[in-house]
Amino acid sequence: MTGMNKINEQSLWWDNTLPLSIPDTSLPQNTNVVIVGAGFSGLSAAMELRRCGVEVTLIEKEWPGNGACSRNLGLVMDRIDGTTTGELDGLVHGVKKYELIKEGRRAHDYVIELIKRENISCGLRQRGKLILATTKSVYETIATSLERIKEKSGVVDAYMVPKQELYKEIGGQANKFYCGAKVEPNAYDLNPGQLTGELVQRLIDSGTTICSSTQLESMQRHANGSFTISTNQGNITAEHVVLATQGYSGAETGFLQKKIFPLLAHVVATEPIPEELMSELLPTLRGVVDTKQMFYNFRPCDKESRLILASHYCRTDDNSTQSNRILNAYRKLFPELAKVKAEYCWHGNLALPGDHLPHIGIRDGVHFCATPSFSMALYLGSKIAKRILKADDASTLLDNMPAKDFPFYSGNPSLHYPALRMLFHGLDYLKIAAPR
Repeated sequence: MTGMNKINEQSLWWDNTLPLSIPDTSLPQNTNVVIVGAGFSGLSAAMELRRCGVEVTLIEKEWPGNGACSRNLGLVMDRIDGTTTGELDGLVHGVKKYELIKEGRRAHDYVIELIKRENISCGLRQRGKLILATTKSVYETIATSLERIKEKSGVVDAYMVPKQELYKEIGGQANKFYCGAKVEPNAYDLNPGQLTGELVQRLIDSGTTICSSTQLESMQRHANGSFTISTNQGNITAEHVVLATQGYSGAETGFLQKKIFPLLAHVVATEPIPEELMSELLPTLRGVVDTKQMFYNFRPCDKESRLILASHYCRTDDNSTQSNRILNAYRKLFPELAKVKAEYCWHGNLALPGDHLPHIGIRDGVHFCATPSFSMALYLGSKIAKRILKADDASTLLDNMPAKDFPFYSGNPSLHYPALRMLFHGLDYLKIAAPR
């Protein structure tokens, strides 16, 4: 674990997985549904529609899976931000928090059911998740919320770990930095690159028209409700349009761009480390997140030989500089990483709505969704398809939650990055935790 090394700037999850070889396909003149964006929400919508025999054209400005769907940590989330603290009967856009907790669980369950139904091989493992509390008051708040949820539902698949027992879950200097944790023992993690590749392959096998290197330029809606979509590869007419661009929504997406802030996140994968060191740092091999605003988020990779690390968001430095920054930050938590090097560093955009809540909707006949959670993206993509199909189970609790413009965002995220970093660091200095 010594010597000079050159950073691999591609996602670790792409190794032997992505990109797939896509059949050469010209843009058709007509289709039933055009889906713009081949990330998880777009792939999910396309699969649901193709299963019901609907003609789908999927257009992607790069190649299917190139965006955040194959760049994230692969932790299958079951929560919606801001729903697990405070009174569970409190309202969020008119919906009780407790009901939104259940909606987050539905998204999680949808992902697991999709993987099992389609027999997808993607390193799915039920190793659990660890949520580290940065202060004693945060620990107590999480514990109180857990008790309230237990009272409401009768059972909770989570438990608290006090500070003096943290060593059972995490090594290094965790006892110095954290005041306890919540364990969700039944949480899943997976290889997002393999999941993406398997979904794309199923669409190829189903005869879905997939057009890579196809950039949306504009959309025009006609009096009869149909659309003409203009791209760099020509025009296509469709009955329905789905904007599944998420954190890569540019000016060409019109109204959607200002509703989704592209939160820039870098991820580091270390070089392979010895099994005994991995067991020392993470005895239970769970994925981990803490309650800081500029949060740590890390896990063993699916082969358990590398650590996958994320933190220090909203920085536009090159991958080499950022990898050093992230690894040095984690060395404070894990001094044992002093001689361990970063082998991979990549970045991608998380789709961050202004209120941090997931959204699904229709505007001027165009379907869209927005969420930073890949499990919710898959879930909402299927719900968009069911809306188009007029299925009985198309509705969600999120249907009546208006997606507002992200505050002060005009389409240039680099202007926001320094301010957001200052805000996050300021809140962390004041010990104001992020809801987990």
